[in-house]
Amino acid sequence: MQPTEQPEGRTPRDELADATAHGALYLRRLRQRQLALSLFALIAFGAIVGVLPLAIDVVPELTRVELLGIPLAIWLLVVPLPPIFLILGALYARRADALDETFRELVRRR
Repeated sequence: MQPTEQPEGRTPRDELADATAHGALYLRRLRQRQLALSLFALIAFGAIVGVLPLAIDVVPELTRVELLGIPLAIWLLVVPLPPIFLILGALYARRADALDETFRELVRRR
């Protein structure tokens, strides 16, 4: 029998309730997927936060150009970040909910 197959008559819910090896496998896979999603979101967040100051350092003209009396570099650091973070957060929450729903569906299956 392969590790993903269940004994006759046992559901994923039974496996989780009885803390069997199969139940542990289901939980481990869910945690791995959640961790991968979290790491992806962290890397995306770090890349966004890291690229903007790097761009300012690489392109010093951004500090010389002003818009409404404020250097363009400050505009680039302040204006795009909140919408980007909201979008990133919404995508993360949507994917995390999808992972949880997939797991719930697996457990509900009879």
